[in-house]
Amino acid sequence: MTYLGIDIGGTRIKTVILDDAGTILEKSETATEDSSTKKELWKKKIIAVIKEKSEDYEKGNPDGMKCGISAPGLVDMENKMTLHMPERLQGIENFDWSAALRRDIKVINDGHSACLAEYESFYRSEGIRHMLMLTLGTGVGGGIIIDGKLFQGHLQRAGHVGHMTVDLNGFPTMTNMPGSLEHAIGNFSVSQRTNGAYDSTRELVDAVEKGDAKAMEWWSESVKKLAVALASLNNILAPERIVLGGGIAAGAKESLLKPLQAFMALYEWRPGKKKLEITTARHGGYAGAIGAAFFAKKNNDKK
Repeated sequence: MTYLGIDIGGTRIKTVILDDAGTILEKSETATEDSSTKKELWKKKIIAVIKEKSEDYEKGNPDGMKCGISAPGLVDMENKMTLHMPERLQGIENFDWSAALRRDIKVINDGHSACLAEYESFYRSEGIRHMLMLTLGTGVGGGIIIDGKLFQGHLQRAGHVGHMTVDLNGFPTMTNMPGSLEHAIGNFSVSQRTNGAYDSTRELVDAVEKGDAKAMEWWSESVKKLAVALASLNNILAPERIVLGGGIAAGAKESLLKPLQAFMALYEWRPGKKKLEITTARHGGYAGAIGAAFFAKKNNDKK
């Protein structure tokens, strides 16, 4: 049995094939072209990939390959379609992939998918049962593992940690929450947070690493709010591990982790001096696709 995972991103569509052991047999990517003048070109690309991989791996057995799709937005309770994704990927909302392709296709939120990829690949084998993942990128997403299982929550809203408040008097974001974690550290708000001095987190962190005092002040404020959020989540969910993924965690590395640990020492509740372990993700840009394949596998295993 093989498992096809597809991750639909704003700029790239990424694809992986896993075997029963979770080994990656192949991976590839192509441009999403969400803004193409050709109507729903991105959707046609995905359908073509599914058909192509079916021919390659099913070899006449219609049950020889299972498929999962990872995408931003809120998913329905049966994991069949994306229900809400405003302003992006027109045509994805309420599109039933299974009905369109006449095969069972599971759909999962991209933050949930990345979390599942990290957990199944690296942490389940360590005996970890409770894990939290945050994806730090344009915005902030995430996923929750409770007792070895992905927790999707009511209306599939679990894991949207970017929409928690870390500044009551801060700017409201799309969910009407003031001063969200997403605004505090997401890439989309860098220019606003730095009064137009920097356009991206990479530029800001580069300035921090060169010792620019004002850049260090802005970055420190963002990392402090992240620490407050993680300490709060630790009090609520009590994970054994928090994993930080996404482009910001991958790019900033020690410039993020070192000040984050210093702030965690101030805010984290450590009964018995037990310290929460925080680490960075290992799958990189293919986490969503890998998680989607694992999600298809886990749903197949249930049967």
